[in-house]
Amino acid sequence: MKTLLILTVGQTDVQLVKDNRRHKLDGDTCGDLHDAIKQRSWSLVDTPGERSRDMIKTLPDGDLKLCTPKVDALLTKLGGSQSLTALILETNREGPRDPRLAGEIVERRLRDRGAEAVERVAFLKGTEQLEDPACDLDAVVRREVVKRLSDAISTATKKLTSKDRVFVATTGGLAAANELVNELVRLHCVGGPMVTALEVPDAYRGGHDDRAVEEKFHPAAGIRARWHALDLIQKGNLLAAWGAVSHLENQPGQEWTQVVRWLADFAASLPIAAGCDIAVLKHPTMAVRAALRVELALRAGDIPRAVHGTVSFFEAALWDWLRQRDFGKEDNATGGNLSDGFTFANKPDEKRFRQKGGKWFINDFRDGQQAWVGVLNQPALTAYFNALTDDIRSLRHDVAHNEPTQALMQQAQARMQGADLWSTNNPLSFMSQPLVQEVLRELGEQDPKTLHTQLIEDIRSRLLTISG
Repeated sequence: MKTLLILTVGQTDVQLVKDNRRHKLDGDTCGDLHDAIKQRSWSLVDTPGERSRDMIKTLPDGDLKLCTPKVDALLTKLGGSQSLTALILETNREGPRDPRLAGEIVERRLRDRGAEAVERVAFLKGTEQLEDPACDLDAVVRREVVKRLSDAISTATKKLTSKDRVFVATTGGLAAANELVNELVRLHCVGGPMVTALEVPDAYRGGHDDRAVEEKFHPAAGIRARWHALDLIQKGNLLAAWGAVSHLENQPGQEWTQVVRWLADFAASLPIAAGCDIAVLKHPTMAVRAALRVELALRAGDIPRAVHGTVSFFEAALWDWLRQRDFGKEDNATGGNLSDGFTFANKPDEKRFRQKGGKWFINDFRDGQQAWVGVLNQPALTAYFNALTDDIRSLRHDVAHNEPTQALMQQAQARMQGADLWSTNNPLSFMSQPLVQEVLRELGEQDPKTLHTQLIEDIRSRLLTISG
């Protein structure tokens, strides 16, 4: 297993050791002090536990002793990791404040402590600025700088596998760049090595020793994920919503993510956790669940799934009625059930039943559906069945067996709207249609037009509730 340490360096990463205490360099003249150190004889020593509050503004006479408190803390945290390599992201700019020697000193410390390879990349040089206020796209971090950082991180991580580890420590330098580095590392490691963010507080719980600790979860990250998920959910993108928050699933205090997981499992027709308390997701009427999936697919612009679901909605409703039927009393079945098939003393209606392996099963092909619609005699179910003309039914076949081209999907939308199965407004809607609502009312759902809106309001309420 390989271990890669990616770190940024700034003014406090290199400190002067004097009288067995470490001193920070004056921030206003840090660059000038680094230039002076470069001209002197210096050596690296272990970081003293005791620190001074006095800033170094003038270098003392004689050989200089330097230490790297943050890097030492990081190395202690890594505990002699095997095959340690490092990427140092630094600045090398003109001016009195730039810590332009920090990268070189930190590199030496890493090599002295056993790092197999260390790369340094300066993402700012000369008189370059991090941002360009004159351009909106460059106002926080210039695009050229973003590319430099991305290229450096890509090169460092591209040969790593899921068995390797990456630690990112943006302990020094420029805050806007550090935030970007953290996200770029995670981006380039998707599908590859595990990423752990480390931080080194200047004063660890009031003590003298610097310690590297795993970065604390910031509440803003959870809030950001909440609004992103809610926005996607309102647009019908339940699977995308889960993808946006799944990384928080096991974070303490982020139990709200289970709600998004329930929705994603519902959208994917997967088993939903026993703890789910959103009743409509487990509605006993299959047609209700089928209608919701069509509605959500339309909101998300997933026309192929909506086409399939629009036809499947009738089949779900038909089976809802068949599940209520007493086949012994009404069809003279002598035994069996819907799942395992029935037995009859006399041959049943072969339009409604088909024989297989000595048992009789529901004929759910087109001719069987028509026969059952006539027997069940439910007006709304019959009306919906009649709306599923050959042109409509063929769409599901096209979606299942052909590439759903843009032209085909436009044609599908026009056909569905022409049959009053989908609305003509934007966004498209399924559950607003009278044909659909009447089928659900016939099955006992009192107010089908509010099922989707009530679900979204329930989810919105849950995601907006912040527990103390």
